[in-house]
Amino acid sequence: MDEIELRPLMPEDADAARAVVVARLGGTRYEARVLEQLEVALSFDDPEYMAVLAGAPGSSHLFGLAMFGAVAGAQRVTKLHVLLGDDGGTCAALASAVRTMASESGERMVVAEVPDDPAFHQAVITLRDGGFHEEARVDDFVADGLGLRFLVWRPSRSGERQG
Repeated sequence: MDEIELRPLMPEDADAARAVVVARLGGTRYEARVLEQLEVALSFDDPEYMAVLAGAPGSSHLFGLAMFGAVAGAQRVTKLHVLLGDDGGTCAALASAVRTMASESGERMVVAEVPDDPAFHQAVITLRDGGFHEEARVDDFVADGLGLRFLVWRPSRSGERQG
C-alpha cells in the first residue's frame, strides 16, 4: 500500500466503513456484532464507540478501521473493540493511532479482547508487535475450541509510548 491517511469516522464514511467490515468479517459469527458496534459509533452519542479509519488520501476508499472507546465504570481505560485492515501496515497504523490517542488522553491502558480465530490473526500479530501483551486467555469462550485472548497495552511510566 502506498500512502495511508488516518481520519476519524464521519457520517459520510458509513457505507465505506460497513464495506470494510463485510469484506473482512462477512459470513463470520462476528459480522453482525461489529456492524452493530459501527452503527453505535455512527450515532456519535456513545464514548464507548469511536472509530478511526485508514484510507487512500483524498479518497473515500478505505483500507481498514479500528473501533475503540472508554470502558464504562473503569477509570482511564480504553477498549479496542475491533482492528481490521487490508494488510499488516494498515493494522499497524490504526493500532498506533489508538495507542497515541490513549496516551495523549492519559489512559492507563488499552484492552483488546480478540477471538483466537483466523479472522483476527493479523490483528493479534499487529497488537503484539505494537506493545500489547497477552495477559489472559479463556479457552472455549467464543465457541468449543475457540478461545478469547485479552491483550493489554500500557503506556510506559516515563510517559513515552511503547511499541
